[in-house]
Formats: sequence, structure tokens, C-alpha cells
Amino acid sequence: MNVPSQITVAGVKLKINNEAKKEIAETLDLLVRSQYHFQLKADRSNLYMHFVEKVLKEEGIPDDFKYLAIQEGEFISDAVSTSNAVGFWQFKKASAQELGLRVDNVVDERKHIIASTIGATKYLKRSNFVFDNWVLSLQSYLQGLTGTQRSVADKLYGAKSMNITGKSHWYIKKFIAHKLAFQDFVGEGRKHPEVRLNEFEGKGRTLRQVSQDVRVDYDELKRFNKWLNQSRIPDDKSYMVIYPAKGKQQVIAQNRDKPKPTNKPKTNTRVNNSKRQRPTSVLAGNSFRPLEGNVGVYPKVTGNISRAYESGQIRMNGIPAIRARADENIQSLARRTGVSINKLSKFNDINSKNRFKGDGYYYLKNKKAKGKVHYHVVQQGETLWSIAQDYGVRLKKLRQKNRMAEAEEPKVGRVLWLRFIRPQNIPIEYSNVLKRRDEVSAEDRLITEVSLATAVEDRSNGRKVEEVASPEENEVFVQPKTVKPLAETETETIVVHKVKAKETFFAISRIYGVEIDDILAWNQLSIQDGLEVNQEIKLLVPKVKAEIIGLKELRHEVKAGETLWSISKLYDVTVEDIMKWNNKKSNELSPGDQLKILKRP
Repeated sequence: MNVPSQITVAGVKLKINNEAKKEIAETLDLLVRSQYHFQLKADRSNLYMHFVEKVLKEEGIPDDFKYLAIQEGEFISDAVSTSNAVGFWQFKKASAQELGLRVDNVVDERKHIIASTIGATKYLKRSNFVFDNWVLSLQSYLQGLTGTQRSVADKLYGAKSMNITGKSHWYIKKFIAHKLAFQDFVGEGRKHPEVRLNEFEGKGRTLRQVSQDVRVDYDELKRFNKWLNQSRIPDDKSYMVIYPAKGKQQVIAQNRDKPKPTNKPKTNTRVNNSKRQRPTSVLAGNSFRPLEGNVGVYPKVTGNISRAYESGQIRMNGIPAIRARADENIQSLARRTGVSINKLSKFNDINSKNRFKGDGYYYLKNKKAKGKVHYHVVQQGETLWSIAQDYGVRLKKLRQKNRMAEAEEPKVGRVLWLRFIRPQNIPIEYSNVLKRRDEVSAEDRLITEVSLATAVEDRSNGRKVEEVASPEENEVFVQPKTVKPLAETETETIVVHKVKAKETFFAISRIYGVEIDDILAWNQLSIQDGLEVNQEIKLLVPKVKAEIIGLKELRHEVKAGETLWSISKLYDVTVEDIMKWNNKKSNELSPGDQLKILKRP
């Protein structure tokens, strides 16, 4: 598939130069390389895409952002990243709560396709209010508002056209690749021919009751509604239960108006192999695992790969290389290649920490000072040395480009610079890296299975119905998290934070390292209440942290002759503050009185 020189994304015309086209093409090749996995991801996307398209349209967000959901959570409801971002749109808990999503012991709306999409639209609208450029708003979904403001030129605010180059942010180029890969196979009425997902109002009911209503196996219904931490659905607002329908199973009407018939022709979503052939590559069949989220597949091994164990047969990233035998050490490899041990060690940055391993690929000439692509997102199990080997970049140069100390190793998700030195004013960036799953997702299971072995068939209509008991009973799926009591311990103390202008629950939770749930419980607040300037918020934090930030709650015992004025001077606070903190109506004091004092260390 060719990358065009020009493409429109969310109403912004993008002109793509040759360097950027090459990077996008390599990411595109990675996305479609496996026909099986591409088809599975397309089918999974089409299960949910009608929900996403509807929300985007209702909220006034460009339709192109539906491809961002594929890029972020891959349409797996309970996807979790290495940074603990969760769900379809990969929200961290505090961020989700700040956007109005319910995340508590009962419900986690990050895993609900409709609620989480509404949350994503709230973020995108806030961002676009600042940028008036949906592509910059897209970039801010990774970088954050402040990070994007620091990294883009003022002239791009409100711009309706942009140039995409090698130096453009990799997240935008990755998005373009996703749009090109999936735009002909996902959304716009396309559906899987055998399975589909529908919604059913579950407010105030149990999941077992809904299971009977929609005639879907209870265990299968649980798998598609992992946003519920218990079987009892709250009754404080509307909660749509997602349920699968297979074959000719009809949608449960639930007293809704019948949809009007449409003459729109049916669209086949299955990838037509006769029209779209699997891309071919010289990399097919080698032993390297493609790194999802990065540009292309590295290292690039070319030449006579079947004779990779022999000298002069292969090149790795354009550099002469060889594959060591499984039982080989560096001494025997040096004898076979005629390259000294010292040179092999130098070419491959081998030392006491980065040891030689049999069956690996090794360079026979010097690696380069910079990579052929701009960035790499660190994956699980990788080290800086393995990344330097994969891209053919000298380890010392890779450290310099990323301003890393000698013994420092990158964390999973960190964006490493490969071609240029990361500017000092640009902070370290992290991208979501989904954790590897130990089980098949509910979505993939539905696509690949016809029915569950535990279900029994309802002979009257051919549907699968589970035999259940006590449908009204509430069952707990995820054990609830208990909130710590607001009481001092040997290691923790109570501090009082005075809210500043424009400060949010999310900001306060980050300052003190506590969860929003705890802040709300300790202060008997609801996230919908919001915050007011100078509002006092009590927090339980480690004493070590309290000594650095926040207001510490002290107790002062009044001595003979002391006045409110003298005590205020002692603690550098005002008389009015002391009276307010202690609910005093007058200035009268008696020896032995206990006064609460809130003081910043």
C-alpha cells in the first residue's frame, strides 16, 4: 500500500514529505503484515465501531478519531498498559475520573465502550478549544496539553494545513498509518457477518436478570461487561449493558421504536484477499519479533538468511553481520569470522554487563552514530543494549541522544530518540504499551467461537440460555478496595491542602500521591461537586511527604498568658485562620485549650 503525498485528517490537510512517507509505510507494513491478525483486529473493531461513530457524531468530534481507538486500546475492553492505563481509550484512573468517568468499587467506565468514548471526546474538545487544530489535539492525547504546547509552533494553532516531516511527532505518523490501514475495512456500517454487539438498558437490574432478558449466556455477558465489578447495576443513571448476538438472533427491542428500513446496500467487512494481498517483505520468515508501536521491524536483516551462520552472507541494518551458533561463544565466533575478540566486542558493545549469547546476531563492522528512524518505544523485556543492537546504533551514542546516565536503563513505554539528541527543553515522553495477555480477550473469543460449552440450547428459538438461580442476588466480581480511615499512624499524617485557582482533584492527587477516591471519601465529597478556591481538603499522606508539601495539622496547647495574636505569630499564620480552623466565635482562651494549627512546613 502506497502512502499518499497528501491526506486529510480531521479536517486538516497534511502534506507528507518522503522521509515521513517512509516511516508511515514501515508502520503500515507492520500493521498489515499478518493477514490473520489484521483481520482479527478489523473484526474486533467492527464489533464496537457503531457505538464509537455514534458518540463522535453526537459530540461533534471528527469521525477520523475512531482510528485512535484502534491505536490505543485495540478495541479490547480490559486492555491494560504497562503504565496502568486501562480500557478502550487507555485512561489512567485519575485522568478518567477527572473526565467524569466513574471508576470505583462498583463500576469502571474505562472498560465501557460508550462511557469511555464520551470521556475521550471531553478530553479532545478541551484540547481543541486551545489549539483549534484537531491534529494537535490528537498529539496532545499522548503528550498532554502542556507537553504539546511546548513542542509545537504558535503558527500551527488554528492551522488547516500542516507539513508532516521526519521531525513531526511520531504519534501523528502512527495515527496516519492506522487510518490508511483500516479506513477501507472498518466502520461506516460495516459489520461482522456472523456476530454483532447490541446495547440493553440495565439500570437497577442484575446482570443475571439482563442475561435472561436478552437470552445470552451469563458468563459470556460478564466477559463483555467487565466495566461492572459486581452483578448489581447501579440505578443512579443509565447504564447500557453490551450483549453479543450471533447468527440470526434478533435485537431485543426493549420498548424502543423500530428502526426505519433503509435502502443502503450491505457492505462486506471481511478483507477480500483477491483485492488486498498480504504485503510481502524480505523480513518475512526471520526470527525477529515485530515491535508493535514502533516504526517498521528492526533489525532489518537482508541477504542469504538461510546461510546467516556464515560470514559474508547477511547484512543487518545495512552493516555486515553474522548469526552465532546456539552453542557458540565469542572466542569461536572470532575464529570463524577472522574478526578479533576486541573488535567483535567493540562493534557490538559487549562487556561484563552486555554478555555474548549464542544464537544471536552480531555486527562485523562498526554500528552507526544514529538510527534510520527517529524514535523507538521501549517494549517489555528490552534493554538499552538490545535496542542499540536492533537499530544498529552505537550504545554510547544512544545514551547521548537520550541524555541517559551510564548505568541507567529505560522504563517500558519510554520514547527513545534514535537520530537526534533530545532537546533539553523537551521532557521525556512515554507511550502506552499494552501488557501481554495470558487469556484470549472476550472480543476475540466471540469472533472465533460459535458458542460456549457451558450453555444449554433453548429449543424454542435456537438461542443459548444459561440455567441460572437467584437472578436478583448481587455477586461481587472484583473485591472492593477499602478506603484508609483518616487517622494518623506512625508513618502517615493528616495534612490540609488549600485549593488554588484552577486546581482539580486530579492535580491534588498527583501532588500528594493519593487516589481521587480517597480524597472524596476523606472529605465526603463527590467528583461532580468540583472544588472552590481556598477550599480546605484533608489528606492522609506519608510523614516524609508531608514534610515537603501540603499543610500539616498541628496541635497547640494554650499556655498561661498566650493570646490568639501571640500564637499566630509563633506559627506565622493569621488570627482569622486560627479562629476558622477551630470554629471559635471569640478571642477568649484558657490554659490547656487545644488549638488546631494548619501550617506549611
